[in-house]
Amino acid sequence: MPTGSSMEETHKVISQIENFVKDQPSIEKYSSLSGGKIWGLVTYEIANEGEVNIQLVKPSKRQKTTDEYVEWLTPLVQQNVKIPGLKMKVFHKKLQGIKQTGEFDIEVEVIAPRSEPIENIYENTTHVSGLLKQVDGLTGIDVSIDITKPKYQIFVDRTKAIDQGLSVNQIASTIKSSIDGNVPTQFKEKGYYYPIRIVVDEANIKSISEVENLSIYPPNGSKIRLNTIAKVEQRSGPLEIDRKDQNRVIKATANVSGRTVGEATADVQKALSTFTLPAGYKINYGGQSQMLSENFQTMIIILLIAMFFAYVVLVINFENFVKPFIILIRVPLSLIGVSLALYLTNQTIGVTVMIGFIILAGIEINQGVILITFIDQLREEGMNLIDATQKAAVVRLRPILMTDIVGIIGLLPLALSIGEGTELLKPMAIAVIGGLVFGLILVFLFLPALYYIFEKRKETKAVNAV
Repeated sequence: MPTGSSMEETHKVISQIENFVKDQPSIEKYSSLSGGKIWGLVTYEIANEGEVNIQLVKPSKRQKTTDEYVEWLTPLVQQNVKIPGLKMKVFHKKLQGIKQTGEFDIEVEVIAPRSEPIENIYENTTHVSGLLKQVDGLTGIDVSIDITKPKYQIFVDRTKAIDQGLSVNQIASTIKSSIDGNVPTQFKEKGYYYPIRIVVDEANIKSISEVENLSIYPPNGSKIRLNTIAKVEQRSGPLEIDRKDQNRVIKATANVSGRTVGEATADVQKALSTFTLPAGYKINYGGQSQMLSENFQTMIIILLIAMFFAYVVLVINFENFVKPFIILIRVPLSLIGVSLALYLTNQTIGVTVMIGFIILAGIEINQGVILITFIDQLREEGMNLIDATQKAAVVRLRPILMTDIVGIIGLLPLALSIGEGTELLKPMAIAVIGGLVFGLILVFLFLPALYYIFEKRKETKAVNAV
């Protein structure tokens, strides 16, 4: 709602949206909040804002996915709820219980020096939001702040204030107490404390003249009006200024529909590559795209650390530097099977896929250790290199194959999205299945061949040395 709208006016609009929403299909229940918003564990009191939260029926009872339903509902709500000055967004709420970075899928942060006028930053951010509209699959494109909101700005005459024995901080504190209120004490009843807030009645500060007539109390005990020591002007601007690393920042935000966040982010970066910012400005990408990037970096670091410690343990076990390398080289090669499985099933690479790859790496290493250890045992019994390699691959075929089949069968319900809430883990299951299937080729063909090449070269060098 426009700035200055009362909570009662906001509640009327929210009620109108509720009445429209409750008659739509596939809605199990809904709730509303007027006069503010909830972000995490914090509730913000904002008279001209509200929200309606909708919970759909189970996917098995509806034909549309959540994103498809949002895309279908958005124009209907906008056509049936028309209020002058109303700004409304319909979007898929992020998964609860998982750490989120930002409220939106795409957040382009325009960062400028702290001395830069907010109007200039807003103008450049508006250009950025205009470029976002050219990218397919983006919905709810907006700018994070509104600089047209009316406000009263008070300019204190320091000379007159000093004559009255007042500082700017004292004047600001008195005005804040009059408008926002002050809690000087608490009331106790039955073990509970209730704050007592003293505030000027809103009916007495509705115009600029009433603000000018606010009472200020100098140290000498007298009472003066604010307009005797300050000038009050009505202007427009943002109610708050966001900062990042001491610099001013305004965000151009959007949600993604019908495609992945990664694909949309790549197109956004391409669209903004031709946009030239003024000196001192820079662009940073936040929101879910930032979270994905950070998660990928974290998972890669975890995988590298796991590979390092696995190599150290295997070197100690085999007392050899080459055999652990032969085992671990299969881990990155199994990415071929993972990528092929994701491509054939049209799944995207996300954090769950990275988790699945770490699981797959453990399975691949275990199978490699079993095979290499058995080859070494056969060679210690006097069997030559080629025969030991061939026999080990044949003998270990059944247990490794049975282990992979059990793993694949266990992952099939997730891969086929059988049951409620399996969509999140579906890419992980498909990635692990693809890696296991391709891993069979690696463990029985690639691994024995690579072992034979290295050991044969080692035997040749030993013979030549003699």
